[in-house]
Amino acid sequence: MVRLEDFTDDRPWTPEGPEFAEVRIESQIYGVRLHRLTANADGRGNLVVLMSDRYGEDQVTPHVYLVTAAARSVRAWVYHKRQSDRLAFTKGRMRIVLYDLRPDSPTYGVVNVIDAGEANKLQLTIPPFVVHAVQNPTDEDAIFVNMPTRAYDPSNPDKSRLPKDHPGIPYRFE
Repeated sequence: MVRLEDFTDDRPWTPEGPEFAEVRIESQIYGVRLHRLTANADGRGNLVVLMSDRYGEDQVTPHVYLVTAAARSVRAWVYHKRQSDRLAFTKGRMRIVLYDLRPDSPTYGVVNVIDAGEANKLQLTIPPFVVHAVQNPTDEDAIFVNMPTRAYDPSNPDKSRLPKDHPGIPYRFE
């Protein structure tokens, strides 16, 4: 029979490189934040911390869900009025497109295109009223995790949509 005393405690470890380092892109939309996610690997696979209060108080989340993006799919266009999306990309390859339609924003009218996934593990924070889309440009399913700042309320959804080919948005999916 096994006892609790038979287990061995994990030893302290130091991450390889900086954890959750902020990343910047050219003409980054105001309020958007990008952080590098680090994989901690061993012979069994790897572990990626998607969110931790070690990274700041804003990393606490009331709602978490996993999204499977079918091959060649596009989830577009949406924005939220009351929440920020915090998307983590670690598996597959995804293209995220952001469009700033906030009239009072210093980056009004700017489009950002971000490629993320297994080769570029990122957590992306998208503030309210920033329009966004997620595309899986590959022939295999991909996954991402959303950790929004508010729990989803099906009786009062915080999501406004347009079709992916809307002519008012200056981006076309290939």
